[in-house]
Amino acid sequence: MMVSARLPVAPRPYQDELLSSWMARVAARYGAEPLELMVYLAGQGGRDAGARQVDDVAPDMRLLRLWAKACRIDPERLHRRSLASRYPDRPRDWLRTEAVPVCLACFDADVAAGRDAYLRANWRLAEQVVCPAHRTMLLDHCPACRGRLRLSFRMLNGLLRPFCRKCDAVLTGGGGETEDLLKADFAVGVLELQRQISGIVRGGPGRLDRLNHGIRTLWAPLDRDGAARPVLALWYDEPGWNCPYEARAAVGRPAPFQHLSVRWRALTLVILQDLFGPDLVPNAVLPEAALVLFRRAAPLPWLTDGRDLRNGKGRRAIDAGAERVHRLSKRPVHRLNGNFLDERGDFGRIHP
Repeated sequence: MMVSARLPVAPRPYQDELLSSWMARVAARYGAEPLELMVYLAGQGGRDAGARQVDDVAPDMRLLRLWAKACRIDPERLHRRSLASRYPDRPRDWLRTEAVPVCLACFDADVAAGRDAYLRANWRLAEQVVCPAHRTMLLDHCPACRGRLRLSFRMLNGLLRPFCRKCDAVLTGGGGETEDLLKADFAVGVLELQRQISGIVRGGPGRLDRLNHGIRTLWAPLDRDGAARPVLALWYDEPGWNCPYEARAAVGRPAPFQHLSVRWRALTLVILQDLFGPDLVPNAVLPEAALVLFRRAAPLPWLTDGRDLRNGKGRRAIDAGAERVHRLSKRPVHRLNGNFLDERGDFGRIHP
């Protein structure tokens, strides 16, 4: 019979820490990545324990118990760190499952307080694009190499610090983000929109359904095949604009915010305010600018048949439609094929 592993050193999780962040800090104490340690712990727990990382949203309790036993911690305490436990009433569409954006000022504050740096749980909320504590935009790209941010924790001067896996740069703010007054003003403005969206997400199905409808429509493809752009392209006053590659994964998806970078989520919030005013959600009577955009959305199932995505009805048709749109969006599109020029002639400037 195989005996479960007991790790001699295992830091305790912080109150607002992501479950995956705590596991990364445990693994870093042994010079390993979380998946490597998970493979080891799963092997100790039996061949069928499952060598995979624990999900932040709804972790597998079987795997969680392996970590709990190895680190001498109550498994229920770990389970309470999951997003499903922290935010039981929040729809899954509003919990990000992809890479976690970070606040460098929070990392610097951890070092100043003499503790390990760690990832905050609220950074996985879909509407979170600004750090409420420091009023700076979250980052999902490395400030040193400009690549998509994938971090690892390593020991530096007795504390675990976050490093970019690609260029090995230590992730620290150093005052660079707050010195730009335009960025600071923009972050403060978006922070208020972020708070309003959080209130709508927590407030129940009525306004949230309308908000979801508005966001999905903005990120629906245009009614012209071959134009690799979402509906919100009409909000721009820029000829030949095509959706950048980093945002194309969101076009035609039922939950766009799960596939968007920080800056595109922030821009979506700004467009919602510009179109719908302080309420940020479409009402029964659409403003003229919103009506122009919404009429140009391609007919996708969730925009037309009113089926309930949460109950899985119409899932096959929705997935098939989204996959087709995703394939179209990845095609190389010449800037003059389906460009913005004739649409500007039809509709003029959409936003003030």
